Amino acid sequence: MRRLHSDVERWLTPERTHRYPIMLFAITALVYLSSAVRSQNWIEPDGRIIGHDYLAFFMAGDLVNQGRIGELYDFAAQQAYQQQFMAEINPTWSRTCLYLNPPHYAWAMSWLARLGYGPSLIAWWLLSAICFGLTVVIWRGWLGRERLGGPLLLAICMSSWFLAFAGGQNSFFSLLILTAFCGLMLSGREMLAGLVLAALAFKFQLLLVPAGMLLFKARWRALGGLALGGGLTLLATVALSGWDVLGEYVRFGARLGELLQMEGFDVHKQHSWHGLFSLAGQGWMPPVIVRGLTAAGSLASLVVLWLTWRGAWVRSGARLPLQLAALMVATLLTSPHLFHYDVLIATLPAMLWVRAARADGEWVPRESLKVLMAGGFVWLAFSPLLSGLLHVQLSPLLMLWWMVRLRREVKFAGATPCAELPEPG
Repeated sequence: MRRLHSDVERWLTPERTHRYPIMLFAITALVYLSSAVRSQNWIEPDGRIIGHDYLAFFMAGDLVNQGRIGELYDFAAQQAYQQQFMAEINPTWSRTCLYLNPPHYAWAMSWLARLGYGPSLIAWWLLSAICFGLTVVIWRGWLGRERLGGPLLLAICMSSWFLAFAGGQNSFFSLLILTAFCGLMLSGREMLAGLVLAALAFKFQLLLVPAGMLLFKARWRALGGLALGGGLTLLATVALSGWDVLGEYVRFGARLGELLQMEGFDVHKQHSWHGLFSLAGQGWMPPVIVRGLTAAGSLASLVVLWLTWRGAWVRSGARLPLQLAALMVATLLTSPHLFHYDVLIATLPAMLWVRAARADGEWVPRESLKVLMAGGFVWLAFSPLLSGLLHVQLSPLLMLWWMVRLRREVKFAGATPCAELPEPG
């Protein structure tokens, strides 16, 4: 093992870790962009349209442009739109890329949809690259140039990174928002942090746990910013779409469990508690038992998170970055649906962990955390294949173990005296 470590250090020099992420990012983007431009009718070899997840976003924006926003949450209307859209491109198309986001997100996508599918997808890829670049800028502020190269290289090598980019998903936007939120909380600009977190309303399931933790810790300024941002989003949604469409969105969301059973939402692709128990009990476990076990897993995750955040609010040192890392893992772990591309957000708690390791030199991470994240990285590379074949989804168990380890590390880091900030009055 020592010889392997020595060989890696000799090959992966600091200078190379600075260059490789940029090279890998550029090569990946250019190769996929060139394949898209050279393809016939934007079709991949397996018959799916290039940027297949983006099709749902494009459809939502196009429906808004056509004045058909009332059909946004009508499953039959979504199905009919995509069948008509794909008729000349790929007549054998039989899937439906569901639009699950709120109405204000559809309005935002309407501006891109005016360009047409191909040009708007390219513009979306460019925006995603910009979001990832801004995220890296924040990470660099946390880690410094010397420490960033290795973790960034691993982030771009994640299969989730490529799937989010190639599929035209919005994971890079979510990653930027959550990274900015954590950065602002670390710097003490809590009201702005809450305002930024409100921008995640397009994927509301990812802001519920952070909002709950802000309430638990009585961070009133952050909650004020979140309420302000959420209120403005709600007003904009009502002004643009009306209460009726908003009500349709809520009713559509209530059918999420039913919708996840459709083709294209295979349970082995779910990295959540729902995916673990649905896959393990496929064919013999009643749905009510699956829902009960999913709720129990989510509750266990929240209990570990609560234990991690107990005690005084301490912003200096390694404690807060480790707590925020646990918060981000819990946000993923308790999400009702978590696909492979969503796991890209796991790069954030990993960066926070490295950030904690350089906080005043007071805390040294244990080897078990390194082993855990290395194991998670390898599992993600092979999980799409292994989960489907073996009916086993290890991701929730790995993330729960990660949270337990972070809880212990927070306790260890808190043993070193730090300057405590006053609790909010």
